[in-house]
Amino acid sequence: MYKTTLRIIFFFLLTVNFAHADSTEFENLYGQLLSTYWRPTVTINGINTTVFDYAQMHKDAEQAQSLFNRTMKAINKTDPLQLTEPNEIKAFWINAYNFAAMNLVTEHYPVDSIRSLSISLVKYPWSKKAIQIGNNKYSLKQIEKDILLENFDDPRIVFAVSCAAVSCPDRIAEPFTAQMLDQQLDEMIGSFFTNTDKGLFLNRSEKTLTLSWILKKDMDLFKNRAGGVLGFVKPYLASDVQTWLNTNSIDIDYFEHDWTLNDLAQTDVKTNDE
Repeated sequence: MYKTTLRIIFFFLLTVNFAHADSTEFENLYGQLLSTYWRPTVTINGINTTVFDYAQMHKDAEQAQSLFNRTMKAINKTDPLQLTEPNEIKAFWINAYNFAAMNLVTEHYPVDSIRSLSISLVKYPWSKKAIQIGNNKYSLKQIEKDILLENFDDPRIVFAVSCAAVSCPDRIAEPFTAQMLDQQLDEMIGSFFTNTDKGLFLNRSEKTLTLSWILKKDMDLFKNRAGGVLGFVKPYLASDVQTWLNTNSIDIDYFEHDWTLNDLAQTDVKTNDE
């Protein structure tokens, strides 16, 4: 009995000494990280996309007290169980996913894609443990499928989590926050569908609507909703486009997904003749 009591006390002391923090520090530092390395739209393989300066991020990450490593330490000691509001939980895990994806790239940089053999020999990095949060290590797949999509009936999630590729929705230069989450998600998706290189392209003469590959990949999230894929897309479009789609029969096609890293170093090089 005495030994058992000592073990309980010792375990309690360990818990107190290594108590985890809430997500505030991580969110603040991650916000600084985004604003430091995010770059506005460039063209990669003919696709307009926002990018990150991964080369500089990788260089800075080699310094123990760098912003990148302080952000890593902050998420390592975050306790997600302290989050209680749905949007607070959702925003944290979306940010955690995106930072974990950046970590995979930064750890193995230089790479030209998150599917690089340097990251995963089977070109499937989503199953690799990518980030430690509290006492647990998570893969990108676990965060997206087992936490976010399992607990939130919100297909916008698949646009918010970054595949670190030029065909993904453009990243914003700030973290997702509980207070602004719905506005941030809707603005990001709305902007994505104005990008005719990767988001949405309507060919009225041929009556063909070409959509992001994401909508095809995650078809199951949309097919049982009112209006299916089109029902999800239409509210994000201009009223005249909605009207046209409502009065015309169309064929739906999907863009080929370009997995090139959304990296400043991948920017298309212009020649003097251009």
